[in-house]
Amino acid sequence: MNKALSFVRLDYITVKPYLTLKNLFIFLAVAVIMVINSGSSASAIGILMVYAALYVSYPFAVGEKNGIDALYTTLSIKRNTVVLGRYLFALTVDVCSGLLAYVFSFVIMLMLRKEFNAGEAFLVTLIMLLVFSVVQAIQLPIYFKLGYAKAKFIAYLPFFCLPLATVAATSLLRNVLSVNQITVLLEWLVANTFIMVLLGIALWLAIVIISFLMSLKYYNKREL
Repeated sequence: MNKALSFVRLDYITVKPYLTLKNLFIFLAVAVIMVINSGSSASAIGILMVYAALYVSYPFAVGEKNGIDALYTTLSIKRNTVVLGRYLFALTVDVCSGLLAYVFSFVIMLMLRKEFNAGEAFLVTLIMLLVFSVVQAIQLPIYFKLGYAKAKFIAYLPFFCLPLATVAATSLLRNVLSVNQITVLLEWLVANTFIMVLLGIALWLAIVIISFLMSLKYYNKREL
């Protein structure tokens, strides 16, 4: 585990040159515009976490450009350490971006003199964290199998497909179920919140574990 944590620090050093104040100000400006248009902190949280999630792919891009993957072999860094470290790095990015997005959304709402709903903002942050970690669970095996250059187009598709799938699922529910049935369903979900949370966590863990095993399998077979 210590080697994996050291690898997380190495990935941070790799992406650090791209974590500039200029980029941060651009992201914050977009977040402010989103809040002004929507009047909700949720939009700021969402857009800030989207930008942060993009940084998860940077170690793959920099590593491929500079031949760092071959260096790992020279330094006797095991491939399972690389894979575990990359997953821990992705999780670290998600958690840190969630915390920063929550704080920044509060500051933005305060500056614009709009009401900040702490509970709602926390729930949105948690949902976004889970959503992006699932998206990354789809992306990472693709990067480990194909490398950044070949995988970047395919790997970014989940960012576009997920909103479309959400809209499609919502429309389908509205067409299949009546308003009363949807209300009953929502009431059931609220009444069984604890069970749903446990099922959600179990599903999330299953997705991440399967993703990790796939990445390990692909990376072990890949020639560097």
